[in-house]
Amino acid sequence: MQSYSWSEFGREAEFVVALYLKSRGWSVSLSKGSKGPADITAVRRDALWFIQVKASSKSARLKGYEVKRLSEMADLKGGLAVVAILQPASRYSSITLGHYGITFYQLENWQSIRP
Repeated sequence: MQSYSWSEFGREAEFVVALYLKSRGWSVSLSKGSKGPADITAVRRDALWFIQVKASSKSARLKGYEVKRLSEMADLKGGLAVVAILQPASRYSSITLGHYGITFYQLENWQSIRP
């Protein structure tokens, strides 16, 4: 059996979030290699979201420099900085997709938002 790395799981989480957003009418693009401040850029009507995706089986961790870079990018381009957390589905998940739950947070105030 082949091992499954955290980076592979993280990239898979980005695809799950992107596919969910596309199903809700968003136009999405994924960053190349996931090295920029935002993993996903999503546009719908007049909304522009810069999304950092975090996947974890427990508490997702967001580093201070990631917060700063994502906020700066959103401010510079006139969009909203968003963190999407993908975890095993639970009663606390905002959105449930099979075994996974996704919760979107506006980075500015950590308020849960729906796409």
